Amino acid sequence: MRVLEKIFLETVARESLLPRGSCVTAAVSGGADSVAMLYLLKRFAVARNWQLDVLHINHGLREDSRKDELFVSNLSERLGLSFCCRRPDSGETGSMESRWSSIRQSIFLEQSEIVAVAHTASDRAETLLMRLFEGSGLRGLGGMDYRGVGPVRRPMLDVHSSEVRNWLRENGHDWVEDLSNRNTGIQRNRLRLEVMPVLESHFPEAVSGICRSGAILSRWRDLQNQLSALTEGDSIERGELIEMPGVLGALTLWQMAGKPRNGFEEFQKILSWLNRGGRGKHILPGGKRLVAEGELVRVEARGHGRF
Repeated sequence: MRVLEKIFLETVARESLLPRGSCVTAAVSGGADSVAMLYLLKRFAVARNWQLDVLHINHGLREDSRKDELFVSNLSERLGLSFCCRRPDSGETGSMESRWSSIRQSIFLEQSEIVAVAHTASDRAETLLMRLFEGSGLRGLGGMDYRGVGPVRRPMLDVHSSEVRNWLRENGHDWVEDLSNRNTGIQRNRLRLEVMPVLESHFPEAVSGICRSGAILSRWRDLQNQLSALTEGDSIERGELIEMPGVLGALTLWQMAGKPRNGFEEFQKILSWLNRGGRGKHILPGGKRLVAEGELVRVEARGHGRF
């Protein structure tokens, strides 16, 4: 058994991603990562009693879209797997990448079984860096994990894209290259093609190190999610809040404000203000309003006017 196959199985077992007997829909674009994932799923399906089928999403925005669909359809047929293609309408708002991501996510959420997607360690590192450049908080930096939203699972998250391509070549497996991946007008492509090679040439273990940091941050993100038990309503006693360790208090305010993506330092400033006995109103990141009256601190929807 080759190293990549061992890593794949270790990830699936350690993270309990694909339990024995699971029905698994493999999301396959035709690119190297998803094709390798499909071959790996198929190889171990009998031993793990996985029931496999294939889902391809054709956004229809490129000349080669139909060719990619045919490639995945033919591959599914050769492997004896059921194939389904979805051709969604594309939205008109947001960046191209965000639109595609939103469309894919909505389709995945419609599935009644586990959806295996082929994000790799390389994707995880790129995502963390992009969110770091955007100034994301802990929620964004810990975003890509082994378990995605709803039924999404990422069994390839511990392998690098270069390792995937080497494994495919060694086994004589073909894949299709999306020519749009060479378009450096797309932000992620620019990072992948122009920044990551320079970074890895100077720091060979950069991707692994960034991914380890991402895994640690995701654990802290999970801790944030658990704070909901502390803030089930829209208010909290001032004394209870200021007795918390500083970061936990700021996280509690962030949770009450609806987990806005940016502006965490503002919650720390507000907590300091409350500690000094501050009273009154504050507009919070994300648009809600904090009201500190007496011994109660509450967060409410913002009305008309300045406050």
